[in-house]
Amino acid sequence: MSRLIIVSNRLPFSMEETEDKTFTLRQNVGGLATAIGPYHKAHRDSIWVGWSGIDASNHTKSEVESIKKEFSKRRCVPIFLKKSEVKGYYAGFSNDTLWPLLHDFAHQANFDEETFDIYTAVNKKFADKIAPLIHKGDTIWIQDYHLMLLPQMLRKRFPEASIGWFLHVPFPSPEIFRSLPWSRDILNGILGADLVGFHTVDYANSFNASVKLLLDKDVDDQGHIEMEDGRRSTIDAFPIGIDYNLYRRTSRSNLATEMRRGIESVCGKRTGQRYATSLTAESNAATEASTKEGAWWSHYSSEDLPELALANSAASNSPKPNKVIVSIDRLDYTKGIPERLRAFEQMLDKYPEWIGHVTYYLLATPSRENVPTYKRLKEQVDQLVGQINGKYSLLSWNPIHYITRSLPIKPVCGIYAAGDVALVTPLRDGMNLVAKEYLACHDGRAGALVLSDMCGAARELDQAFIVNPYDTSAVCEALHEALEISNEESRRRNIAMQARLKFRTAATWCTGFLASLAQVADSSLADKRLRMDQRNTIMEQWDGAKKRLLLLDYDGTLTPLVRTPERAKPTHGLRALIRRVASDPGVKLEIVSGRSHETMNAWFGDLPVALIAEHGVWRSDYESMEDVGEGRKWTRLEGLPNAEEWKRQIEPIMKDSVNALAKSFIEYKDDAMAWHYRLSDQRKANDQRGRLLEKLRAITGKLGLMVMENSKVVEVCPVAVSKGQAVSPIIESGDYDFILAAGDDSTDETMFAVMPEDSWSIKVGAGITRAHSRLLNAASVQRLLGYLAAESDATRE
Repeated sequence: MSRLIIVSNRLPFSMEETEDKTFTLRQNVGGLATAIGPYHKAHRDSIWVGWSGIDASNHTKSEVESIKKEFSKRRCVPIFLKKSEVKGYYAGFSNDTLWPLLHDFAHQANFDEETFDIYTAVNKKFADKIAPLIHKGDTIWIQDYHLMLLPQMLRKRFPEASIGWFLHVPFPSPEIFRSLPWSRDILNGILGADLVGFHTVDYANSFNASVKLLLDKDVDDQGHIEMEDGRRSTIDAFPIGIDYNLYRRTSRSNLATEMRRGIESVCGKRTGQRYATSLTAESNAATEASTKEGAWWSHYSSEDLPELALANSAASNSPKPNKVIVSIDRLDYTKGIPERLRAFEQMLDKYPEWIGHVTYYLLATPSRENVPTYKRLKEQVDQLVGQINGKYSLLSWNPIHYITRSLPIKPVCGIYAAGDVALVTPLRDGMNLVAKEYLACHDGRAGALVLSDMCGAARELDQAFIVNPYDTSAVCEALHEALEISNEESRRRNIAMQARLKFRTAATWCTGFLASLAQVADSSLADKRLRMDQRNTIMEQWDGAKKRLLLLDYDGTLTPLVRTPERAKPTHGLRALIRRVASDPGVKLEIVSGRSHETMNAWFGDLPVALIAEHGVWRSDYESMEDVGEGRKWTRLEGLPNAEEWKRQIEPIMKDSVNALAKSFIEYKDDAMAWHYRLSDQRKANDQRGRLLEKLRAITGKLGLMVMENSKVVEVCPVAVSKGQAVSPIIESGDYDFILAAGDDSTDETMFAVMPEDSWSIKVGAGITRAHSRLLNAASVQRLLGYLAAESDATRE
């Protein structure tokens, strides 16, 4: 049985030694562990290979074996690195060279040949560990910049393996990347993968440009790069999401709620009387100081003291409500924390009415504290926080609450939930999940997001206040606007963004990447693959269209092919998805199937969709819910041969095949008959199929019938019937500005043939096709429909 082998720098668990000298595992809270961990846990056919975080030299052999056993219980295979390997591979080349370079901070990159040699050796160590684990048919999914050489190392050992690689940070322009002395080695290492994934189309394009510049290899219109060994590497984008429901649910937990309420209390949002009184006292003191009869400090009243101005700004009659700004980051120079603090300071200076009424909770977790660059960054942030607090603090209020430690997910979600504004302004970031986590914690709540245009999330979260993080004045103004926004407007914006996030989750990212990897690794499926830039275009056209038409086959397209026809009954989830898409104003959804109209009526009769059965023999229109409430009206195509007469001649021929081939059977329809052989021995079935086709074709023509070959089905129906003929009047009469058709077998090719040139047509699965694009399977079609539904929800809001 084929498996998924996930490979990353670190495993999703860390080992801890207990007091009784035994070992236990603790779940890591990194973005990668959070994104892929649930998929790994749910799929028993997956294993995870990565660095254990443990130096084996510090443990006895028996302890190391105990550690391995603990990891194996979680289907994890640990790799043990020496201290010198960690220093050169991880702290050295990965973090001192690749991290700054990939984030456009080339001036921070350290080019050290020794660390590159160690990086190469550790990548080989990973390859040596993985090689014995690989079985024929396995899929290997390699994560991130720590393992850029690994795909090619595994490709040389396993030429037929299915290998994917994904980068979780940005990819820079070729002008920056070429400064890396080993840039060609890195590119060749990555291109050992069948599928190379990035967060955005922009990052993928930057990679393609580097490949052209440094390797002189062209990338075709489908994202393919032809390699010297005769295979192709495919480049595409796969925006990562979060576990939306996890953050939504956690933000409502008791601990998170207590954290939120505590922050609101400290910031004067919940205990208004006490907080207002303290501000009033300071304001009254300032008023007294401005008069000659003032108290001890009144002799300063002739001077322009900032203390007096601050206290007056915080007067109790200020119209400003008390609000909270939050940001949660790792203390890294790519996050733009100093620039953010300067923008906050400028806002207090330009809009002093917020003094005493807005509190900034800055959670900045230190990292790599022994590295000089990071030491200087922390000193700079510490100094800025102290400077702003010293300049603007009142007796009852500090503008910044500065936290420099890591917190568990529940209090973090409490901080998110407390924030009226999230200030997320990295100077460069791959995706940035903080922005998405904040929105998930504000499901159903007001809250504004100020977001950097230098991260991938800005492409999806376009209802946020998008800013250039280097433009201090622009960030200042956006922050002020975000604080001023009404609850109604912020909810409207959030609902639009949340509609996308609820569907574009970490789970759909995992399944989407792996489905694409399976597709590009199979030569019969790789051509015409629907790429992310095409999907983005579909979304844009869908948003801009007034009248939209969806023509969807059922078996093999909306639902996977099954062993017997009755097992294909739609699930509750599929029916809900169809209803959700079809209920959108301006959408006409037609299910175009070869099934009988009785079956179609039973399965979909209560949904707001039009139905075409038996490839076009029967039709049931839909204009409003009245059509459903009164019972479906079906019309039969006129001028068809008498089914009772021709079936008397066809049935005996098909029964001979049933008798000759075990487990084959006949499906009877009003105007069609189908011989199914999916359950039979396929070698014998192919022989019998050939004999049946020969007999049927000898007599069907003179009866006005034709023979169709579908997926393990031979069907006889009238010549005048086809899906293309059935949908042509719909296409021609509707004046639609968006049309998409999807189908999986030869009967759907007639539908593709009549599609307008500017429409979208999608073949599901393998085979020669007239369709413009191809998806792997029914699950991929359902994901696409989910994208459309999410866009509709976002647009409506």
